[in-house]
Amino acid sequence: MTNTALRKCQPFVLLLIGLLQSPLVFTQTAINPLDPFAGLSSASDWQDRFRIETEADPADPFHNLSGADLWRRTWQGQWKDAAADGVSFAEFWDGIQGRSGNSYIVRSPYPYASAEEHWQAWVDAAGGGVQHTRSSVPDWSGDWLGERSTPGVMGGGAQLSDIYEAVSDEYKAYFVQAVQAEIEGRAWWPADTCLPNGLFRDGWRNRFIQTGPELTFFIKDQPLPEVRYIYTDGRGFLPEDWALSQWYGESQGIWDGDELIIWSKNVKGWFGGHGLPEYSDAMEYIERWKKVGDQLLVDITFYDPVAFAYPWHDVGVFSTADDEIENWMQQPPSVNDCVSTNNTYHDELGLINERSPGSPDYHDLFDTRPWASNFERAEAAKEQGLLPAAENFIDIE
Repeated sequence: MTNTALRKCQPFVLLLIGLLQSPLVFTQTAINPLDPFAGLSSASDWQDRFRIETEADPADPFHNLSGADLWRRTWQGQWKDAAADGVSFAEFWDGIQGRSGNSYIVRSPYPYASAEEHWQAWVDAAGGGVQHTRSSVPDWSGDWLGERSTPGVMGGGAQLSDIYEAVSDEYKAYFVQAVQAEIEGRAWWPADTCLPNGLFRDGWRNRFIQTGPELTFFIKDQPLPEVRYIYTDGRGFLPEDWALSQWYGESQGIWDGDELIIWSKNVKGWFGGHGLPEYSDAMEYIERWKKVGDQLLVDITFYDPVAFAYPWHDVGVFSTADDEIENWMQQPPSVNDCVSTNNTYHDELGLINERSPGSPDYHDLFDTRPWASNFERAEAAKEQGLLPAAENFIDIE
């Protein structure tokens, strides 16, 4: 009997993936954890299996807000404006309410306790994987954009109360602190000052994918150019003494037929912002990619025993950006180095601010010779006695 046949003979496991996830909803989904995409008709169908649809909970301390709702209702300084009008913070917060309890299930539907266990189960089920050739490897080359109408957990579609439940006891206080800052209009997210978004702020939502028999590239260029290297040639991970933490971690993969399975570790601990929590250097994650019709589907499970109360799960659905020119224009390639053109910073009050022209730290995007401008500032400083005077070396000669 072939390995594929053996997998199909595996009994489907009923996993109560909504159990303990929400006090209002208990969702039951039938999944074969060794072959989860079997019989799948559409990418959106897979994501729909992890939705929660409930009534709003009047006792929810997070006011039934999703991360995306929280950001939209607070980030423009609405609290400062309300305070200036004499509104108390309690009144302001009471006026911010989510419309329902709709969310996504955060708890992983898989029975695995670690990324390594998860990876090994899928590798064994795939018989070690398929070694594709250039002619047989699935061709996913092109620009892909995540579906904005179905944000999922990492896209801000999950309720804050569900995220809080899924954060470890140690990290719960950090999450509450971040939500409080957001409510007060003191939001912080990596890209606001041109820092890498990292894994949680849509870091795995790619814009270009190039598949090959031994190496697959995932390329994302906003706010900073970042490339993931997915090795599928069996080389494994770097030795521990050589491994360094990276924004998306270090990855290895196998092909299970036309499905790409990836294990990533050595992730740099970072912060999501806008209703997403911090995660630690212990983060590892497992992805399973498949093209379903004209869309790409990724099923992703996050393992962080330090920051999370249990393994997390999310789903992403992608469509090609070149179907219509308008889609491609939503996220054109970035040609600027974000750090060198950034004038946004956090001031002494912890509020986001911006440097203006004339500021010594202002980055002038239109200055074609910034080094020369810096030389001129130094010459002016010498004339003012702020730097030691020095003769022109040509004149000395």
